[in-house]
Amino acid sequence: MPCISLVTDGIDGITGPIRVAYLLGKSLISTGFTVNVIAPYVNEELSRYLEYVGIKVRDLGVRLVFSGQSGHLLIWLVNGIRGLINYDNDCALINLSFELPIPSTIFYAQGYVSDLLRDLSKGFPTHYKLGYYLALPLIRIADSTYHKALSLSKYVIANSKYSMDSVVSRGVRVWGVINPPVDTDLFKPVPSPTQDYVLTYVGKETQFDVLKAMANAGIKMVAFGSKIPWLPRWFVKHQNIDYRGRVSDEELAKLYANAKFTVFPFMHEPFGYVPIESMACGTPVLTYNRQGPGETVINNETGWLVSNPSDFVNMAVRLWMHGYNNHMRIRARERAMVFSMPRIINKWMNVIGAVTHGD
Repeated sequence: MPCISLVTDGIDGITGPIRVAYLLGKSLISTGFTVNVIAPYVNEELSRYLEYVGIKVRDLGVRLVFSGQSGHLLIWLVNGIRGLINYDNDCALINLSFELPIPSTIFYAQGYVSDLLRDLSKGFPTHYKLGYYLALPLIRIADSTYHKALSLSKYVIANSKYSMDSVVSRGVRVWGVINPPVDTDLFKPVPSPTQDYVLTYVGKETQFDVLKAMANAGIKMVAFGSKIPWLPRWFVKHQNIDYRGRVSDEELAKLYANAKFTVFPFMHEPFGYVPIESMACGTPVLTYNRQGPGETVINNETGWLVSNPSDFVNMAVRLWMHGYNNHMRIRARERAMVFSMPRIINKWMNVIGAVTHGD
């Protein structure tokens, strides 16, 4: 029986790249593969669930010093400083992880953490910015290790054209692009959306100055997201911002579907789930014409692409006051179906089939 091992980051929940591993694992099992998941750590309840669906769990026993994104960043940094991990494994390896620099049969390139930190550092509070510059030599070592694991892998698949270009610019050939999937059965339109607010995600990549200018201009916003160690004091107190924090997937789908439009002002985003999830709910997206979101949102069809914060705020105000052609909501849903789970998982299965048969 053929065997596949999926290398992932620490597993706290079945979201993001972990969802790719989970869906891929289930599809592989259904076609006769034995599937393992190799992770720095796995939540005990999720470990039992993965074993229940037939995915064998290899928990490497790493313990988080910090919770959330800081903990994952520390694992990436420490393992990167230690160097390559040569995992003794008889199965074909698919590496979907930032945290485990394991050369593999297939390496899924999702951008470089050093690029992320470089762009985010521009918006860091002073003490975070100082920490970043002090840690920069170690960040470069960890980044080099990650790139070495990627370059020593047999095949490299990227999660976006932006990620592909980043890898190619560092001298490594990329076999192709497979975008992450979105659950278009969960994220879907509602019959009569209220369209009485603008939705925004807040996280480490968010440009808060853009959101502040929008709120000050009178735009009513609902905000979600909890993956950020700080929030500006003004943000949680602003009369035009309803901050919900962490919400369930079901609640998030309703928030997307009822929004007038979604805004995604980011500093760095190799792919970006928010624009796709919003479009899946029939809600157009205002974002920048670069990196991952610049590839997924089609300007003036499924949303609006701008080049700078000033244009972003001006466009948001115009859309809030004057609206847009509702046909864009239909086109947004159609665009999101390109990223549906069956379609994306089928692409992965075709690649794995070609690789495991030596094509």
